[in-house]
Amino acid sequence: MAMAQRRRFDAESIGRAGALIATCTLVLTATFLGLVALVSGEAAGLSDRLPAYVLGMATAFVGAVLIAETQSLDGRTVIVGAGGVALAAFVVLTLGGEGLLHAVRNPGALVTSHLLFYFLAAGMIATGFGYWAINHWGELSIRSRQSSFKGG
Repeated sequence: MAMAQRRRFDAESIGRAGALIATCTLVLTATFLGLVALVSGEAAGLSDRLPAYVLGMATAFVGAVLIAETQSLDGRTVIVGAGGVALAAFVVLTLGGEGLLHAVRNPGALVTSHLLFYFLAAGMIATGFGYWAINHWGELSIRSRQSSFKGG
């Protein structure tokens, strides 16, 4: 089975990794808070903000198409990938935006209930898992497992 190449970290790469981890953790925390806001019915005015989230999704779709086209991928891969990016962008923008609004509107409740700390922890774990999955994608793919069964 293929092993991920081990990287050595210097101060610059640790700084970049730290910034990436912090950003991903905060985005995931905001999405978790947004889910709470939506489920609890505290996302008043969502319909007024929805057009902005849809515009963000459309921008992500076009950006993903343009980037994927530079990678010499087949058309089906480009459009399916861009659709996945657009869907993910819509979910993250909507839940993240609502989560930020929920945090601004109810900062005391989030801290006293410790919900914010649990979501920060969950965001960090999800970030670590995502980093691991990206680095071990080849080991996780079905094609890779099928080729190792065939001896290739």
